[in-house]
Amino acid sequence: MYLIFVLGTAGSGKSELTSVFTRWMEMQGENAMAVNLDPGAISVPYSANVDVRDYIKVESLMDEYNLGPNGGLMLASEMMLEIIEQLASDIDDFGPDVVVVDTPGQMEMFAFRDIGARIAEEISDEGKGILYLFDAAFCRDPLNYVMNMFLACAISSRFLLPQVSVLSKADILGDEFEEIEGWSEDPQLLEEAINSRLTGMNRLMSQDMMGVIGKLGIEFAPIPFSTRTNLGFNRLYSEVLRVFTGGDPFTT
Repeated sequence: MYLIFVLGTAGSGKSELTSVFTRWMEMQGENAMAVNLDPGAISVPYSANVDVRDYIKVESLMDEYNLGPNGGLMLASEMMLEIIEQLASDIDDFGPDVVVVDTPGQMEMFAFRDIGARIAEEISDEGKGILYLFDAAFCRDPLNYVMNMFLACAISSRFLLPQVSVLSKADILGDEFEEIEGWSEDPQLLEEAINSRLTGMNRLMSQDMMGVIGKLGIEFAPIPFSTRTNLGFNRLYSEVLRVFTGGDPFTT
């Protein structure tokens, strides 16, 4: 069994990707299933085989403990550790070969606190990896693109798992599409965009972040992906198999 955790900033399309990519892998003959680990989700666009909301609901915690939305989300995230063995058992009961795990919409609740890394570690001893979503809507300028790279670096360092980058909602891009692809293929083009299009503190921050990313030796080539136009399905699937299994299907 292999678990693929889907991470990205709020609104980057994590739930939608979880839905369509799980179905698409099933069509390729994979024994795949979707899991929801967002206790604050009002609804999800897929039938979650395992759903943390069956055990923890943010709205109920807010009412019971007189908490605001953020306080409810933080408490729910901490409580997930208490039911991790139950969630693991629920997943095992289905006997999947690959599990796509939808994570909380507020990424910082999962990725930048100990909770996320501990859940990823404790939920299974099987293989694991991460899909990090670069939201195309916020990658149109070099500053936001570099910030996404920096966040992806932070997640890579936090979880220490194989990671694949995805440019989600790529269908909304117009003329920027080729430019963003160029940034991912040639860092020099990104540096030129930083120097020509940014000024002042934004330029300095971008240059400093690029320097840190370069020292870490982490490379990013986000795969353009769209659930509306089916862009990138084959490429993402092939890359997931290459990075996570060495090229072999999950289901053999």
